[in-house]
Amino acid sequence: NLALALLNKGDEVIIPAPFWVSYPDMVIIAEGTPVIVKCGEEQHFKITPEQLEAAITPNTRLVVLNSPSNPTGMIYSKAELEALAEVLRRHPQVFVASDDMYEPIRWEDEFYNIATVAPDLYDRTIVLNGVSKAYAMTGWRIGYAAGPAKIIGAMKKIQSQSTSNPTSIS
Repeated sequence: NLALALLNKGDEVIIPAPFWVSYPDMVIIAEGTPVIVKCGEEQHFKITPEQLEAAITPNTRLVVLNSPSNPTGMIYSKAELEALAEVLRRHPQVFVASDDMYEPIRWEDEFYNIATVAPDLYDRTIVLNGVSKAYAMTGWRIGYAAGPAKIIGAMKKIQSQSTSNPTSIS
């Protein structure tokens, strides 16, 4: 719903790779352009500030940050997120989708996302999370989003017309 609510035709979305398989298709359905940034093992499968800066163009509208990551399990540190936030501050047209779905599945360290390390970016951050992973309800696809009221309102309108029940078994 975020891609449909936020993107205009031709808007670019930066997606660090490896990534959850559905991200590019969500962008394409919204007539956006996925910009895949390869993040190798040598960098622990994380986008660097330099890569983020190089990928941003005047058409960039969104960057996806998934931590803990599906499929790699990597987690951005507070310092890494702060460095990415520095780049994002220079590009006020860029929003952040903070996919935190796997946040409860970690065994050490405090959890950080872009919203917790850069409160000045709240108005450009949409946090995506849910109960499926936290409560062993995988497959139920019950999630939530938090972010700017205008974007969340648009997402609610899309959601209300695309599905009407959390699941067929609840």
